[in-house]
Amino acid sequence: MKVALICDSLLLDRSLEMYLKEYLTSYKMCDFVVATQHVESQKPVFLIGDMEGAQLKIPFTKELLLKELESFYHLLKGGKNESLSAEREIEDIKALNHTSASIAESLDSIVLERENLDSTFSSDLSAKIEEILKRYAKEIEITILEHFKENRG
Repeated sequence: MKVALICDSLLLDRSLEMYLKEYLTSYKMCDFVVATQHVESQKPVFLIGDMEGAQLKIPFTKELLLKELESFYHLLKGGKNESLSAEREIEDIKALNHTSASIAESLDSIVLERENLDSTFSSDLSAKIEEILKRYAKEIEITILEHFKENRG
């Protein structure tokens, strides 16, 4: 699959370049064009955006982009549409969301555990730092007093 980009948004253009770097080629050599606006082209156009007729709506993930582009490419080549049905895609997204939620819960528990450990260690650490600061404050005070005694006498 070889694609060319026609994009009116610099940010979206850079994202698409990054996502599609291994598929990018010149307009002359491409199988089809990925565009973010309606364009006149002799090549098939895969349209991304919020406009009517877009094959992919914004926002999208890299995985969804690649899956939709591969489906589009297979349709162009006359092969079977190997993309998942809409129902299957929804099920996959729900499963990914569930997995993401589980990971988020695990991360939250790890963060809470770390905060509890930090508070225990931080009180010990704070006490040690306080002790050191008092010692150095006393040492600084003595040094200043000695300095003034030497300069007066």
